[in-house]
Amino acid sequence: MPDTGRDVAVQSAKSGVTPVTSSCGPPRIAYVTSSHGLGGAEELIASLVEAGQTRGCEQLVLVPFAVAASSALADRCPGATYEEMGCQRLWQLPALRRWVRQRLAAFAPDLIHVTLFHATVLMAGVRRGRERRVLTHVYGEGIRQLTYPRTRMRLDRWAAGRFDHVSAISDSVHSFLTGVHGYPPPPIGRIILGWRGEPLRREHREGADPTVVCVAALRHEKGHDVLLKAFSIVRREVPRARLVLVGGGPGRQELEEQVRTAGLHESVEFVGLVPDIWAYLRDADVFALASHNEALGIAIMEAMAAGLPVVASDVGGIPEVVEAGVTGELFAVGDHVQLARHLSDLLRSPERRGSMSAAAETAARGMHMHESVRKYFDLYGELLSDGRLGAAARG
Repeated sequence: MPDTGRDVAVQSAKSGVTPVTSSCGPPRIAYVTSSHGLGGAEELIASLVEAGQTRGCEQLVLVPFAVAASSALADRCPGATYEEMGCQRLWQLPALRRWVRQRLAAFAPDLIHVTLFHATVLMAGVRRGRERRVLTHVYGEGIRQLTYPRTRMRLDRWAAGRFDHVSAISDSVHSFLTGVHGYPPPPIGRIILGWRGEPLRREHREGADPTVVCVAALRHEKGHDVLLKAFSIVRREVPRARLVLVGGGPGRQELEEQVRTAGLHESVEFVGLVPDIWAYLRDADVFALASHNEALGIAIMEAMAAGLPVVASDVGGIPEVVEAGVTGELFAVGDHVQLARHLSDLLRSPERRGSMSAAAETAARGMHMHESVRKYFDLYGELLSDGRLGAAARG
């Protein structure tokens, strides 16, 4: 019988990836997420699944609380078994919990990696086996803006104590969890979430209209209303300026009305949800994000990778990504006048944009998802190497 663990270790060494093994070879990893589309948490899972396949891991992706948009994650995870189940009413929760418990029992994972709030609370109530449990925490100060914040924060704190390790996606989230949020054990670490994809090469746009792009869900916390107020000022100072809004969400109708009222309908474009953002980033001059709260800002990293200077609100994890005066500019949350000034200055200064563009691309290279994945698999290896679990424990 071949030594599977040794074979994988040799292949991993040749391919430059770090192997992660249990006592009987590559581990079984289950990922559980309450995905409602494709965001940073889903891109992380897709990247981990891809890396796990390279390392020879058996993998399962479970999506409780699934909605129609959840299935988009399945296409990103061809290297894993993908299963989902919806839950629209409270009385359906017991059946959902049984489904998760049964699927995990049948798969018998060595390690379970959980993301997003609903999946976190659900998994905290599922009886554990001998597996290790990792939680990626993507919330920060913004959790206080949610409906019934005290209830949600209490549930979040309670659930965290049922995991072996909690990983914050930014320094901001880590500080929130260990300070304001008063998280209990287990250990809380930090692995910054990265970006992934293939930026398109920027080309000289002779005669093109100066363009600002924003990639974000059309929800209140993303601050599109602030951005539109700022853009009204920008249009007076840079008459040919255009604003492209990429993303969908419940706030579109209200924002379209704001555009009509401000007389911006000829200069603001609502693109909606798109399968590939890179063409919109390539064809813009500046990226803007006016979020009221932001745990990190993957869209900002993508914009920087595409060579765009970034103008974003000084909140949450954004200052960890954007270096003011070097890769972009920061402004006080809700200050549309300051935002407008930064946008106008950059749109009127090709030389300054060029300098920031080069700096942004360089900085983004160190924020790629590859580094996040490497650190997660190092963490997996540490958790699995303590001798208390592994494939051998399944008999």
